[in-house]
Amino acid sequence: MYMAALLLAVAGSVMYHLAIKQMPAEANPFFSLAVSYGLAMTLCLFGLWWLPTGQRGMAALSWSSLGVALGILGIEMGFLLAYRAGWNIGYAALSSNVLTTALLLPIGYYLFRESISLGRLAGLGFSLLGLWMLLRAR
Repeated sequence: MYMAALLLAVAGSVMYHLAIKQMPAEANPFFSLAVSYGLAMTLCLFGLWWLPTGQRGMAALSWSSLGVALGILGIEMGFLLAYRAGWNIGYAALSSNVLTTALLLPIGYYLFRESISLGRLAGLGFSLLGLWMLLRAR
């Protein structure tokens, strides 16, 4: 399940970037995202039937649902506007992921006591160096 979950996230991300890059420029970005959210909600409602475990009441939720909603909106609007502004699909995705990791590594350490090793710091350093090289060569 460990690798399957990651592969599902990768497949979803690839589908997402391919689809959002093709959103018609003349469509209002909030309208296009609202339609996409409506379709996603419909799929989630079917998912409740497919995977019926876990509590379904509002009492089982916390403030994190609002945080996820704000995060999703920021991610999707950011990529939609970045692609409309001319970003290449690979550059935008890589830039976002590397910079997000650079922020989440110390946040994970301070909030969740996740370990930071020299190998992880070196990996982040190489990622930032690679990002710099990629964007510099544009």
